[in-house]
This record gives sequence, C-alpha cells and structure tokens, in this order.
Amino acid sequence: MGKACTWLTGIVLLIVFWLLSRQLFDSHQLLERLRAILVQPEWILFMVVSYLLSFVLKAEAWRTYAGREHGIALYLHGIFYSLLINHLLPVKAGDLVRTGILMKNARLRWDNALHSVVMMRLADMLVLGLISAIGMLWLGMTMSWIAVAAASAVTLAAVAAIRFTPIRRRTFVHRHLAQLKTIVLSRRGPYILALVAASWILEAAILFGIACMGDTRLDAASSIWANSITIGGQIFHVTPGGIGTYESTLSGSLAVLGVGWEEAYATALLAHAFKFAFSFMVGAYSLIRMPISLREAKEWLRMPRRSIQHTNSTSERTF
Repeated sequence: MGKACTWLTGIVLLIVFWLLSRQLFDSHQLLERLRAILVQPEWILFMVVSYLLSFVLKAEAWRTYAGREHGIALYLHGIFYSLLINHLLPVKAGDLVRTGILMKNARLRWDNALHSVVMMRLADMLVLGLISAIGMLWLGMTMSWIAVAAASAVTLAAVAAIRFTPIRRRTFVHRHLAQLKTIVLSRRGPYILALVAASWILEAAILFGIACMGDTRLDAASSIWANSITIGGQIFHVTPGGIGTYESTLSGSLAVLGVGWEEAYATALLAHAFKFAFSFMVGAYSLIRMPISLREAKEWLRMPRRSIQHTNSTSERTF
C-alpha cells in the first residue's frame, strides 16, 4: 500500500513537471542562465565546496553513529556510491549499495550495517522535517490539520509495528532499538543531529548560488527552507535522480516564496543539473578509489528480498 502511494504521488508530480515544462520551458533563457553561471567560477567553487562539505559532515555523522572504528573515507565513499546509484536508477536503491560498502569493508553483518544507514536516513528526515516546519512558521503559514493527522498516524503505525511484532522477530527489533536508545541518550546523539542539520544547510548553497547567479531574489534562509522541502519530497523518487519530482517540488516551493514561476522552474532545472553532474563526478571518484564489482552491487541490491525469504523460512521452522 505504501509503495503504491509513493509511486502514485511520484507519477502525479511527473505530470505536474510535464505541464510546467509545456508552459515554461525556454531553451534560450536556460542557455543564457547557463552562460551566466559558467562565467562566474567563484560561485561554482562556492557551490562545489559547500556541497562536498555537506557530504563530509554526513559521513562524519554516520561514522560517529557506527562507532568511529574506521576512517571517514569509508563512509564518504559509501555515500558517494549511494548518490551515484540513486541518480542512475528509478528507485532509491543507493542505500543498499551504501550498506554493502560498509558491510564489506568494516566486516559487519548485513543487518548491523543496514541499521546504521536506516538511522542516518531517519535523522535526515527528522532534521528536514524540523527545518520545513520552522520555515512554515517563519513564513506565517498554518499547519494543516490533515498534515498533523497524517504525521500522527504514521507515528502510531510505527509504534504499533514495533509493539505488536510477532515474538519470533522481537529479539531482532529489540536489539536494534537498544542500540539506537544507547546512542541517542549519549553525548553522540545531539552531535550527530547537529552534523546532519549543518550538512543540509550547506547543501542549500547550490540553490542559493544558482539563484544569485540568475538574479533571482532568494535569501539564504529561504534557500535552506526550499531545499529542505524539495529533498523531503524525494521520497516519491520514481525516476533516475528524481527527475520531475525534484523540479516540481522545488518550483512550487520557490513560487510560495514569491519567485515567479518561470524563474522558479529555470532555477530548479539548473540546480538539479548541477547535482547530477556532481553525483557522477564523485561516483566516478569512488569507483576509482574504492572499486566494487557489478556482481557485488547486484548481490547487495537483492539482499532485502533474501532477508525476507530467510525470515519466512525461519518462521515456518519455528511454528
């Protein structure tokens, strides 16, 4: 059901992108803005360094959660591989390869490596949600009762799923919950969340830079909010790199901030193009520095299915 809703929403956003493109796509304007970007290398350097540093902070947050037993390069390569895969496939499968990288190089069990990746994703969504909510209050928006009800329903469903997990699987769940509780209640918890928050603030430098080079009126705080809304919307990723869903969400966010639709659409296209180029460059770097085989990648992508099959076979033996 959840997967169907995700795909349906993704398709709706793709239709919105198609409608926007029919009305707003202007190759001449895009080329002019691209030329304006290319003749301002200082802004390009600013965006590259800020975006790269955002991933360094994410890698340090992940490393801190996992225990700091390995250098930051391992975690950075894992994130770069995840970024590359997510920009090549129509599903967000990058985290599975990211898990495999950690499992292989840190010699961990699959479920332990996956646990740390999932926790980092939850931290991402928590921070993005907080930034989005704060931005809405700052902009004077009112929180819809539907949004509050939906968030409450998701929270209750998650609690119920944990509370009423069958006995045969509770040991597994409790082991990971105990690990999460230990870290969150330690000094590492706030430190990890601070790193994650700083990383998303830095990522907004791309949107801010593209806007400034295109003479679009957008301040730093607005860029951070629009970027957070857009990244949160990528849970509806149904195309390589979220093509269409990214542009629709960012265009709408910028329009809410008072940016004209034409400017918002062009800014979204160029910001996303920058992220695509960056993803391929850092992905190529990781392929050279920490190569993996195609066989390994395919095996890691199949791991969730194998885990489910293993759980089912264990259940049959238990009962």
